[in-house]
Amino acid sequence: MNRQRIIPFIYMIAAVLCSAALFLFVYHADNKYTAGGPRGENGVLVVSEQDLSENPCFFLTWGWEIYRGKLLGPDDFISGNLVPDEHVFIGQYGGFEGRRGSGRGPHGSATYRLNIIIPDEPRTYMLELPEIFSAYRLYVNGGLLAEMGSLDPYLPQTGNQILALHGGADGSSGSGQFEIIIAVSDFSNFYSGMVYPPAFGEFSAVNHILNTRLGVRFTAIALSLGVGLFYFAIWLLLRKGNGKTENNALPLCFAAICLCFTLYICYPVVTTLIATGPLWYGLERFSFPAMLLIITIIHCRITGVARIPSTMAVGFGVFVCLCAAVMPLTMGSSLRLMMAYSYLLTVYKWALAAFLVGSAVFACVKGFSYSNIMLAIGGVFGTSLAVDRLLPFFEPIRFGWFSEISAGVFVLAIGAVMAKDVAAQFRLRQQLQGHVESVTRIMDVHKVFYPEVLEKEEELRVERHDFRHHIAVMRELLQSGDMSKLAEYLRAFDVRAMRSEKTVYCDHYFINMILRMFKGLAGKSGVAFSVEASLPDSLPFEDVDLSVIMNNVLENALEASERVPAHERRITVSIRCKMNCLGFSVGNAFDGAVKMHSGRFMSSKQNGGIGLVSVQRVCARYGGSASFYVEDNIFRSDILLPLNRRKGAG
Repeated sequence: MNRQRIIPFIYMIAAVLCSAALFLFVYHADNKYTAGGPRGENGVLVVSEQDLSENPCFFLTWGWEIYRGKLLGPDDFISGNLVPDEHVFIGQYGGFEGRRGSGRGPHGSATYRLNIIIPDEPRTYMLELPEIFSAYRLYVNGGLLAEMGSLDPYLPQTGNQILALHGGADGSSGSGQFEIIIAVSDFSNFYSGMVYPPAFGEFSAVNHILNTRLGVRFTAIALSLGVGLFYFAIWLLLRKGNGKTENNALPLCFAAICLCFTLYICYPVVTTLIATGPLWYGLERFSFPAMLLIITIIHCRITGVARIPSTMAVGFGVFVCLCAAVMPLTMGSSLRLMMAYSYLLTVYKWALAAFLVGSAVFACVKGFSYSNIMLAIGGVFGTSLAVDRLLPFFEPIRFGWFSEISAGVFVLAIGAVMAKDVAAQFRLRQQLQGHVESVTRIMDVHKVFYPEVLEKEEELRVERHDFRHHIAVMRELLQSGDMSKLAEYLRAFDVRAMRSEKTVYCDHYFINMILRMFKGLAGKSGVAFSVEASLPDSLPFEDVDLSVIMNNVLENALEASERVPAHERRITVSIRCKMNCLGFSVGNAFDGAVKMHSGRFMSSKQNGGIGLVSVQRVCARYGGSASFYVEDNIFRSDILLPLNRRKGAG
């Protein structure tokens, strides 16, 4: 295996190792389950002053009492005869069903209870409740403090709530403890009950974490939407310029990826700002497989995946997206259907990771552009799935889930690929536009000279007819022996032939035509046009490139000359081959005003013009140079092209 084939795999290994290190760091440093702070046991959490000093914000994860199938309030616990079904940590089951094989369904009701023993010093605390599925009442120290949705009749509603609690010796909510009771019902959602650990602690510390989390989300959303709108505008521009082509659809696909990514990561922000129903949760659930589907489409186009495997991968993605949209509406209370839907998503993600890596490896072997990048991000995606399985208890505090981080890597990497591809397309369009303009000018030149060609053809036909008479006359004079008459006739014939000749500046047919065309244009504008040219009939340059150079330089010279008084208008052209180089020098009068941008002379046209930039690019492709400067109130353009160097030579 040669070096070029090894490099992509080095990229992938590096991407896998770096992403694994990042995920492990996030797991330990930004995880509610590994965060420091006191832990509850058997329904009681004891918080000391030292705990608050070391961890002013911690998470109520451990030691909750759970009473399944019951909606309890403070009065129900007065007798003290209630025994919890078990003590759980939040997220242990992801619902009310309890342990596997318990025979419980995914829906129903339950009550969670936790007693927090706090220091006697008066202090304001903050309790942040993430979304609880899907309707609940919150009691603190015997009073109803908040609720979401409706328990009777059942009306689902989810959202994050932030509550201020005053505790301590003189606290209004509790002198030395907070008894937290949460009665929950769910008959509609994929999850049920308390799934995400609440945050608790000093008001400023909890508020700081919440603001950081929202700031990170808002930044990611703004960047994603901004980039998506930018590529949507690029798609409109390409569509308007080139019509509908396969490559032009890629910016639209990337804009769709950005939209799906935005919907995927904005759900926590939405539930923090407003209380929501099933709609937003359904959008978040659908957006992730939809994003993976569009990534698959772009990946197949970038890496050149064959039609059959590409169709199978995209078809499977479409099927999963349909299931994500339909199954949550039809599964009802069937735990088996819920688990089947979960297994389907898991199989899809793992199959997609294998497809991305495998097809990228094949593309690397075949030498497709950007295949090494696609191989690396496929490795990152597979790593996120592996880490998610190996480290199952994870909920981010400030940043994102493993799947969100890998999705962000997808967006960044594919965005970089798209940026390079779009830039290449724009460069190609600019080059094609320059060639089109050059070909148009060549056609204009031919249009100018086409009448002359027809006229010349007619003259030749007449002269062929007349030439027979001239031959007959000269034969008669020769036979008569009158040499003086023959010599006089020949002199008259030469003078007539010289008068019929057109101006010829050089032997190169195409350059001669351009010079003659601008000679005519200069004459119409009253500009003196003088030429010194000495060229062979062929040059190692394409006529289109010669057209770009000569037409742009001479056109700018003509426009500049037209802006000065009539008696000062003049253009001088010198073009010759010397020292194995083609030299093309033009000097023209101008009004003294020069327009520059980034150190370059620009045309004085209304839009600034790009003619001189095009000239420099053409010269650079041949290894030549183009310089523009002012000398003695004359604007000069000097072009130098080596005759022994072909276009594009390194």
